[in-house]
Amino acid sequence: MELVAGLMGLAMLIWAFVLVRYHNVLIGSAIFLIATSVFPPEFAQINVAGLSLTVDRAWLLVLILQYGYDLWTGKAKPRSPKGSDIWLFLFLAWLVLRTITTPIGEEISGQPSTVMHLINGYLTPTFLFLLIRHSEIRPGTLWPAVVIILVFGVYLSLTAVLEITKQWSLVFPSFIGDPTLGIHFGRARGPMLQSVRLGMCLNFCLVVLWVFPVWLYARQRWAWLLAACLTPLFMLAILLTYTRSIWLGAGAIVVILLATLLRGKARTLGLGALVFSVAIGGVLVGPNLVAFKREYGEAETLESTRMRGAFAYVSMEMFKDRPLAGFGFNQFQVQNRPYLDDRTTNIRLESIRGYVHHNSYLSLLVDLGLVGALLFVVASIGLVRNAWVNWTHPLSSGVAKSSAVLCFCMVAVHAIQMAFHEVSFSSIEYTILMISLGLSQVFRDDLVEATANLGSHDS
Repeated sequence: MELVAGLMGLAMLIWAFVLVRYHNVLIGSAIFLIATSVFPPEFAQINVAGLSLTVDRAWLLVLILQYGYDLWTGKAKPRSPKGSDIWLFLFLAWLVLRTITTPIGEEISGQPSTVMHLINGYLTPTFLFLLIRHSEIRPGTLWPAVVIILVFGVYLSLTAVLEITKQWSLVFPSFIGDPTLGIHFGRARGPMLQSVRLGMCLNFCLVVLWVFPVWLYARQRWAWLLAACLTPLFMLAILLTYTRSIWLGAGAIVVILLATLLRGKARTLGLGALVFSVAIGGVLVGPNLVAFKREYGEAETLESTRMRGAFAYVSMEMFKDRPLAGFGFNQFQVQNRPYLDDRTTNIRLESIRGYVHHNSYLSLLVDLGLVGALLFVVASIGLVRNAWVNWTHPLSSGVAKSSAVLCFCMVAVHAIQMAFHEVSFSSIEYTILMISLGLSQVFRDDLVEATANLGSHDS
């Protein structure tokens, strides 16, 4: 037994050396997204000194070692902070301050603790953003990560189909078939055990397919063949999530892709046809989207829609009481109880008792106040502006423009989900966003640097 354990330890050391010595920050980020999505605590976890070690957290340690190695060898590329970096830091500083200065109150069973909510939802994705932001990224180093993401999308799509057809013996990991775990059982929810997170990952994979292989190699037959094979599969899986906000996100992606990837009359015809199709579809099936059968029934779906009004009413009443600093991070579900007894409205406020917030914008207002919400908005605008520079600058490369479109699409998808859900309870949602924003900012910084060098040569 000692010999086997020794051999396993030696193998782990060898692999650790290989992973640290030969790596790519984008590949590492893509693998982290897969690790946190496919191998959550339900798959495997080890308790060490009171801390839970999961696959994604173990991989995060590998990423830290990799970046340390890059710093030691000079492969990292530390960059001076820009305006968007400063605003992001100020938002995170306020977020941490409103966490540590607020008494950790009661927490809803089944949800992560306030501290883990902070780490998983905000700090871990921001760490990945900083890794990408301060790394050397060449256009050629994108493609391994692109391939990994597309393979990930194929896996998620096939898993969604197997879930809906109840082919549980073929579903991996097997815990996906356990109705007692997670939520949304009966819809496609993937290893995330939640349809919204599955849908966001599928939308991410769809955008990566179109902005990199298809757009960059539009004259190559293999790119269009790849799109013809994968696009219907990804769209089918998105449909099987039975989640309206995810469908809206996919619609936003189509609009942005048509507006950015087409030119002239083709763009006009494409957008015109889309508007016409949406108008006809709205007339025919629009009312059915408010209440349709999902994992429960039409009545429950309609009730879910009506609960949005209760969330909005209670949130605004709480915001009025503490408008500047808020109640503290992750405190909505704890501090809203007196407000649910309000009998001056006909809205059924009791329907949201015991629920976490379902609107991230209102959640920011209640938890962090106007200060936190404004910092979030300003930081977001600054980060998106980097993508706009990539898209509009005359010297921007094709890859930089692709990264800009990826950023536009994922910001739109994320913004839509924030209006219907609290998107910070796992690392998945913000990781997708931060990978897109980080990649766009790297190419923006390279573009500004190249422009400055060109100007100095001309002078």
